[in-house]
Amino acid sequence: MTLPELPGFVRDRKDLDGFTLYRSGDPRDRREPGCVVLVTVDTDSEATARAWVDSVFVALASEPNPHPGGISAAFHIREDGRRVINYAEWVSAQDHADALSGRGGGVGSPTADWRRVQNFPGVQHVSVERYRPLAEVQAEVE
Repeated sequence: MTLPELPGFVRDRKDLDGFTLYRSGDPRDRREPGCVVLVTVDTDSEATARAWVDSVFVALASEPNPHPGGISAAFHIREDGRRVINYAEWVSAQDHADALSGRGGGVGSPTADWRRVQNFPGVQHVSVERYRPLAEVQAEVE
């Protein structure tokens, strides 16, 4: 199975229209994604964007209960440095929804590292969009 061909999807994640890959997680997880999540984060500067992404990796590394449905995350920063896009792959949309409904108010546990991510100075707006493979959506309709 491959990722769905949805408008704006870029499978190789190296070039994303004016964005450059800054950091990504370990690519050795070979599970097939059943859901792709695009997280968009607006910041006040490139320094803030980079520091915010770095704080996410600190929080991920210290996460006491990582959700087993997370596969990968690739963080891209726009050329002007004021927007981050996280292209995250999950086993299923339900796994992502379950992770968001946890006690931490987001994907992570209620730790100091995740609170820092959630309340990071200079982060102005965060949005989350979830996508599922087109074949899965079509099967629901039939």
